[in-house]
Amino acid sequence: MENLFDDIFEDIVEDDVFVSLIERITSQTPGLLCQIVTYDGQTVPKEPSFSIPSIHQDVFLKNAKTQRVAHFFDLEDDQLFFALNYSKQSAVVVVLLPNVKNEKIDESHFLKLMENTIQLGISTLEADEDRLEKKQLANQIDVLNRQHSQLVEDNHQQYLQLREQEKQYAKQLEEEISKQTRELRQANLDLLKASRLKNEFLANMSHELRTPTNAIIGFAGLLSSTALTEEQKEYVQTLITSGEGLLVLINEILDLAKIEAGKLELEEIPFKLEPILQGAIALLKSQAAEKKNQIILEIEHGTPEHVIADQNRLRQVLINLLGNANKFTENGEITLRVVSRSGDTTDLNYVNFLIQDTGIGIPPEKQAKVFEKFTQADGSTTRKYGGTGLGLSICNQLVGLMHGEIKLESEVGVGSTFSFEIPLRLAEKEKSVKTAKPAQESQKEQLEPVSHDRTILIVEDNPVNQRLATIMVKKQGFEVIVAGDGLEALSALKENQIDLVLMDIQMPNMDGITATKKIREIESSEEKKNYIALASRFDAIPIIALSAHVREEDKREGREAGMDDFLTKPIIKAKLEATLNKIV
Repeated sequence: MENLFDDIFEDIVEDDVFVSLIERITSQTPGLLCQIVTYDGQTVPKEPSFSIPSIHQDVFLKNAKTQRVAHFFDLEDDQLFFALNYSKQSAVVVVLLPNVKNEKIDESHFLKLMENTIQLGISTLEADEDRLEKKQLANQIDVLNRQHSQLVEDNHQQYLQLREQEKQYAKQLEEEISKQTRELRQANLDLLKASRLKNEFLANMSHELRTPTNAIIGFAGLLSSTALTEEQKEYVQTLITSGEGLLVLINEILDLAKIEAGKLELEEIPFKLEPILQGAIALLKSQAAEKKNQIILEIEHGTPEHVIADQNRLRQVLINLLGNANKFTENGEITLRVVSRSGDTTDLNYVNFLIQDTGIGIPPEKQAKVFEKFTQADGSTTRKYGGTGLGLSICNQLVGLMHGEIKLESEVGVGSTFSFEIPLRLAEKEKSVKTAKPAQESQKEQLEPVSHDRTILIVEDNPVNQRLATIMVKKQGFEVIVAGDGLEALSALKENQIDLVLMDIQMPNMDGITATKKIREIESSEEKKNYIALASRFDAIPIIALSAHVREEDKREGREAGMDDFLTKPIIKAKLEATLNKIV
């Protein structure tokens, strides 16, 4: 019984719950009065419908704390006080049954009645609570559903707003991209135009600079072959040296401009390595002899003989480094040493070129600057030794294009060593090209011209260059006809028997490229029979470009137009002779 009431009243802990329980019990048993007394003496409800004698209340609470059982008490004034205790809730249920005097009450039945009554009260109370909880839960669900619907609606509205914002942003972005694209296209067109203007400027400058230089070097060379006094020979040699120095400067500036513009392209052709080395040394032997310097070539065993690379640019770097060593060395030695090591593949070798001199050396703090443009180790160097400071910068960039790097080791008063290692692909021996004769041999002059009984048409607009080219060609034993532009050249071919054309590129009225294309068109048409120089030929007439233009794109354009070879101004006598003998 004790555990029963403990379980029944386990969840009753609040005054309002006690009140609800009392209401349930009294509603189910009419005439029954009920109240709850807590262990601290408080009553529920606070204004009870009956009073408990203090003696009974004290007994109730005392017994509830100790015995935790139900109690009957004697009748008093036709009333019966009945109590049920439950320790967990610290309270006692007190029931008053009025008008029970002289009545016999069955305790067990009454206890059962009270048990059922209280249980029924608790059950109805729980049922009401469940209904209230379900109602509250339903209300909460309804609120949540409304909140969810509102949230969905809000999210949908936000989605629509975001979508509209995205459309606006996409439209703005598209307009901005379109604007930037137009600006970039215009900027690109401006850059292309600037690049084209720069290239045209370089080409024109090359032409304008090389044209007088061609005349200076050419006529000075012709003058040196005449009968001169020693003093006159000295003057002429000074002219030639100055002209060659000016030509070197022109070449360096144009090379630097092409490198920085990304227009310089390296060729990949097979060649024999040693003649390139010998040729570079041969070009400097006379200058070295003047300064009492000795140039030595050392090629380590195992260095490949036939390789594939840009031999002209390799030669340019070697000549520049050797010339630089000779410039800063007096009465000493300059050594070109070549060593190699195997590459990652069987057809690749890493070849290291070392140029060592016993010259003045370079201070450590100045060594990093020697590869900068227009810079030399010492300001006084320019005054004493000359130079623009471009050579090493160009060499550094050319070696970089060859996938190598220039290094410098130097000690003041002891000398300097410039070295660079580049990868060179090996070439099959049968693919190697024939190298030119050494410089000393190729520059030997023929004392008497050999008559070829052939006529060469020189197409040149500059009178000085016309005169120079005419003299040089006639000295090779050829007859000469001169035309001032492409139109005159076509007339000359129409009226004369001509065996070869030396064609300038840049001319008024009709330039050399246009004239060459026109000649090739005539050769493949019925119109050919109207041209004396072309009618009797089974092959195409040889056309050699003769121009101050040195850009690779100029050479490519000339080849595409139908030109057979390319001679660069100033005209080198040996090259002119070799080219004419090869073609005519």
